[in-house]
Amino acid sequence: MSNARGVPDRYLPPGTDVRYDGRQDGGPEYGVVVHCWFEPEIGGYDCYVAFFGSERPPGKPDSKPYILHYAATSLTAV
Repeated sequence: MSNARGVPDRYLPPGTDVRYDGRQDGGPEYGVVVHCWFEPEIGGYDCYVAFFGSERPPGKPDSKPYILHYAATSLTAV
């Protein structure tokens, strides 16, 4: 199974570093998968991701990440 860009659907384990490239206002956004599950309604995997913004901090972040919900096919593992 693939999305419209031909990216295959897959399970992303918690702790996987990811990049989201679909922002309307510019560059990529980096985060880490918190939870991923198969969602029958969409016929693929959905994920909760803790996002840090335009770059992943090397250690403890200065501020709390924000949690967003994306289909696994929207994310690139980095």
